[in-house]
Amino acid sequence: MGKIIAIANQKGGVGKTTTAINLGAALANENKTVLLIDLDEQANATIGLGLSRELVEATSYELLATEIDIRETIYETIDRNFHIIPASIHLSRMEGSLANETNKSLILARKLTQVEDDYDYILLDCPPSLGVIVDNALFASDSVIIPVECDFFAYDALTQMVQKINQIQSEKKKIKGTLTVEGILLTKLDNRNVFGYKIADKVHELFPEKTFKTIINRSSHLQEAPMYGKSVLKFAYNSRGSKEYRELALEIIANHRA
Repeated sequence: MGKIIAIANQKGGVGKTTTAINLGAALANENKTVLLIDLDEQANATIGLGLSRELVEATSYELLATEIDIRETIYETIDRNFHIIPASIHLSRMEGSLANETNKSLILARKLTQVEDDYDYILLDCPPSLGVIVDNALFASDSVIIPVECDFFAYDALTQMVQKINQIQSEKKKIKGTLTVEGILLTKLDNRNVFGYKIADKVHELFPEKTFKTIINRSSHLQEAPMYGKSVLKFAYNSRGSKEYRELALEIIANHRA
């Protein structure tokens, strides 16, 4: 059975999609089979892996809002072992589409049972919100990666995200489910800025057992790769960004062996 990991933080711009794309590619690089589900209406993960959000016919919106077979929504990427369920702007209508649904937070969990044995890892790229889509992602997941930019406002949002996870944990216990924090991932560290290191130290102090050893630094390669519809591993394999996401993949694989 595959490990389902949500990549979530209600604050935008902290590196969720960058992490979803490049962690997925790095896990695939380690011969793991990976499915990335883009749950953000902006569809940045979709574009960043070379798909056109206007041309894909079946997306994560159809997956959540209709009875479509999940396998009809899965597309290949140029990375071997790495598939994606793309997103579309229709996800902006999701709250209304599911307004009358019973157990609306459990739809994705139910759908994923059909394919969770096909993949080693299923990554969920969440939107910057705490609405019904994120609820679906957290109920479907075994664990959560919380990207935190080395910046005060992102650090401040971390406590709200942890509260949300605690709430879902309590609700999942009632149905004999579990949800853990896979790890807090420090991102966009500018090594020219001392304040970023202060934020990193604060996060380590608050969550010493849950902060990844790997830190993702600011990188032009990470910024540029999505323009070409590629992961940073495909765009610049020997770059710093590629190396850091490969280290993160190894850290996660090692944690799951422990």
